[in-house]
Amino acid sequence: MSTSVDVQPVAYDEAVTAFDPVLGLEVHIELGTASKMFCGCATEFGAEPNSQVCPTCLGLPGSLPVLNRVAVESAIRVGLALHCSIATWCRFARKNYFYPDMPKNFQTSQYDEPICTDGYLDIDVVTDDGPMQVRVEIERVHMEEDTTAPTIRSSTTTAPASRSSRS
Repeated sequence: MSTSVDVQPVAYDEAVTAFDPVLGLEVHIELGTASKMFCGCATEFGAEPNSQVCPTCLGLPGSLPVLNRVAVESAIRVGLALHCSIATWCRFARKNYFYPDMPKNFQTSQYDEPICTDGYLDIDVVTDDGPMQVRVEIERVHMEEDTTAPTIRSSTTTAPASRSSRS
């Protein structure tokens, strides 16, 4: 037995007044640290491919990550600027799935338990009715290592490991 529903088109103005549109953005920033997120390898832009790598950022067996203190301090500063609550405890986890641009095939991320949560950013906007302040809610600020930058040339793709694991 099937049930049919008569769906009528709704005018734009009707839809806007009937619903409260919610938009979400995921914004990535590079913290600009001198070394990568979990090792001491440099992050110098323009360096030769695979010249800024070590066993840790390549994910080799037996290598252990060490968290970049400057990255944590920078993330906390971002959280404070966005009026976030700063966690007294947070954790990193592996996101395991195939990354064509991550040589170790996992990314270390804080997605589930971030360092900063529940913030906001007030923005002044000009409307037809005059100036108005709009509050943009911030769900989380979390840290994760960066992937590489694949280079695609005709039939060949390379993914130098130097860029991977950056903060």
